[in-house]
Amino acid sequence: MLLLLAFSCAPESSESPANAFLAAEAQTGVPHELLLALAAAETGVQRVEGVEEFPGQSAGWGVMGLRDDVIEKAAKLAGVDVEVVRRNDDANVLAAASLLAGYAELGGIDTNDLSGWAPVVAQYSGIRDEEGRREYVWYEVYEQLGKGVEVEGYRSEPRIDLPAYPPPTRTASRTGDGSTVWTPSPNYNSRSGAGVDYVIIHACEGSYSGCWSWLTDSSSSVSSHYVVNTDGSEVRQLVDEDQRAWHISASYDCTLNGNQDCGTNGQSMNTISVGIEHAGYTSQTSWDKGLLARSAAIACGVTQRHGVPIDSYHIVGHGQLQPWNRADPGSGWPWTSYLDQVRSACGSSGSSGSSGSSGSSGSSGSSGSSGSSSSSSSLPTSRSFVIDSNNAANDTSAYWIEISSAWFSSARTSGYYNTGYWAAPTEGVSDPAHFRFETDAERCYTVEAWWPAASDRPSAITWVGWDENDHEVGRATVNQQTNGGKWNSLGRWTFPAGSNQIMLSRWAGTGKYAVADAVRLTPC
Repeated sequence: MLLLLAFSCAPESSESPANAFLAAEAQTGVPHELLLALAAAETGVQRVEGVEEFPGQSAGWGVMGLRDDVIEKAAKLAGVDVEVVRRNDDANVLAAASLLAGYAELGGIDTNDLSGWAPVVAQYSGIRDEEGRREYVWYEVYEQLGKGVEVEGYRSEPRIDLPAYPPPTRTASRTGDGSTVWTPSPNYNSRSGAGVDYVIIHACEGSYSGCWSWLTDSSSSVSSHYVVNTDGSEVRQLVDEDQRAWHISASYDCTLNGNQDCGTNGQSMNTISVGIEHAGYTSQTSWDKGLLARSAAIACGVTQRHGVPIDSYHIVGHGQLQPWNRADPGSGWPWTSYLDQVRSACGSSGSSGSSGSSGSSGSSGSSGSSGSSSSSSSLPTSRSFVIDSNNAANDTSAYWIEISSAWFSSARTSGYYNTGYWAAPTEGVSDPAHFRFETDAERCYTVEAWWPAASDRPSAITWVGWDENDHEVGRATVNQQTNGGKWNSLGRWTFPAGSNQIMLSRWAGTGKYAVADAVRLTPC
C-alpha cells in the first residue's frame, strides 16, 4: 500500500498512486510492473525521506528510494527539479524511470523483454557486492514481479520472467533454520569479557540486500548481528552474538534512557548490545507484520541467552541512544505491540508499564493513557524522568503525552530526542500538546524542554504548567529556532499532588511549526 507522508512544500501527486507508474512507462518505456517491483523492494512503495544510517552510503528518497549519488542525474534526465523529485511521488517515479531508461540505452538491452532488464536492475540497486546484486535482482525484484504489486486498489499483473542475470549462491545456514543465512562480516572485534545488556533496533535506510552486503564490506567499517528482510521471510546473521558488532556510534548515557542503569554511563554501546537491522527506512509509516514477528523472535532469543530484560529500557531504538544524528527505527515502529510480541515469543504475555503506547506513530487523535488508575508506587516523582513524544518510551501509568489530530509526527529535522517529535502549524487556536504526569505529593520540579531547532519554528512559543484544577503553576516563552538538540530550562515549578501537565501552545503567528518533543522533570 502506498502511504503518503505530509510535505507542505510538495505538489500533489496523481489521484491514484498507480498512475505515477503507468505515466512513467508511457513517457520512458520502462515497464510499470518493473517500476512497481523496484519500489516494493526499495521502500515497500512508501514515500521515504533521505537520512543516513551507514557512513559512506548515500540516503534514499521517495517511493523509488532514489539515492543522493544519482538523484541529480535522474532529475535532469526527467527534466524535473531535484527537490521536487525528493518530495513528489509522480516526479520521483518519473526520475527513476528516466534513469533506468538511460541505463538500458547505454547497455543496449531489449526493453521489450522483462528478463533483459535484469542488468539495469542490478545497476539501479547501487550494491557493490556481486552476491548482493544477484540476491537483489533474483529475490527482491524479480520474485516480486512474479507476485505482482498492489497499490491502493491496483495490482500489477504477475510476470514470471527469470532474470537474465547470474543466480545467487546461498551460503549454508548457520543456525539450522533454513531461512537464516550465515553471511559473516569482517567488521567486528571482541567484547573483552563484557556481557550483553541491550538490544538495539535499527532501520537500514534501504533494501535488504543493500543492507547486509554493505555490512559485510570490509571498507564500510560497520556491521550488525542480524538483518531482517522486508517481510521476515529471511534473516542474515553477520556477527556472532558473543562478538562486538559495529552498529551504534554512542556510549551509554542514562539521561537518554529514562535515567536507567546510570552505572553503565560511558560504556560503548557496541560492547554491551546486540544489533538488529531491518530492511526499510526511518521515515516509513508502517512495517510489515512478518518483519515485526521475525524480529521479535530474534530479540526474544537474545534476551533469553543473555538475561536482558524485555522492556523499553533494554530493547531500544538506535535513535534513542544516538539522538544527535540518528532516528531509526522511526516514529512508525510500533513499540508497544513489538515488545508484546517479544514477550509472547518468550512464552509470556501482556505489556509492562514502561512499554507505553505507540506515541509518535503518525496516528491522529489523543495518545497515551488517562493515568487515572495508576498507583502511587509507580510514580516517578522522587527522581528525574522524561516525558517523551513517543509514548513507547513513557511509563504511561505515570506520565504520557496527548495531542490532537492537528499534530503530525516527524523526524525530518535532526537534533530531536529519541525517535522523533510531534509538530503542528502555529495559529490562533487553543490546541496545545499535553505532557501529563501524576504526583503523589506536592513537589517542586526543575522543568526542561527539548526540541530540534529550525528556521520554520516559532521564535516565541509558550510552555505553561497546570495542575488538575486548571491553576497555572509556571510559564516560559522560548525560541524554537535556536538551542535545539539539548535540554532547555523552563523554570522551577511546584505542582500539587494529583494529575498535572505541562502544555506547549500552538498560539503564535501563522507560517511556523510548533514542536513537541520531550520534557524532563527533575526534583528541585
